[in-house]
Amino acid sequence: MKPQRREDARRVTAELITFYTRRAHALRAEAYRDAVRALWRGLVKVICGGS
Repeated sequence: MKPQRREDARRVTAELITFYTRRAHALRAEAYRDAVRALWRGLVKVICGGS
């Protein structure tokens, strides 16, 4: 006998989609900022001969 599907507990609502879309945007923006900062830091180290 197959177990019954639990559709009520796994509902994907418009609110969940909006939440995760905004979360993904924030994480992506943070990753871009971190990458640019790391690139800039490396560039400064090369140009200024940082220690």
